[in-house]
Amino acid sequence: MEQLYHVEGLVNRDFVGQITYTICLERPYRSMDIAFTFDQQRFSREDLSEELIADVQRQCLEKYGLTYSREETERVILGDMKTEIHTLLTLNDTFIGCIHRQLTERHMHYDGEEATEGCIPTPVFEGVLKVTVLVFNVIKDRTRYTLSVSGEPCEREGETAC
Repeated sequence: MEQLYHVEGLVNRDFVGQITYTICLERPYRSMDIAFTFDQQRFSREDLSEELIADVQRQCLEKYGLTYSREETERVILGDMKTEIHTLLTLNDTFIGCIHRQLTERHMHYDGEEATEGCIPTPVFEGVLKVTVLVFNVIKDRTRYTLSVSGEPCEREGETAC
């Protein structure tokens, strides 16, 4: 497979939104692999600070009317809070897949007969490919992500089409 596109980015705490990358395919492809990674999915014990604990307690009270002890707050921070980022793919504005798994590294693989769970097998990739990074929650500043799109062209030696 040849790499068609690669980007790296940063998102900060509390960011919620969508980032769409548009790739105009120069020729047809028989298969695609979209690789997405991000870091800082969860807090570690080293991240616990008086400021973080107080901030979470304040937000729980203000937003939900909930009061937590310090121990409960630490459990929530370390066990329940996480960065959630998903990926969605369209080809010529037609939905062909979305991955909602809570993994910091994932691939969306496509060919004419098979595709990753959550994706639709696609025989030929040509036209405009859009990868949308769906950011639902970011818990730490400077959370890094990478997106790489690779494809296997239809033309191989001796072939004229897919």
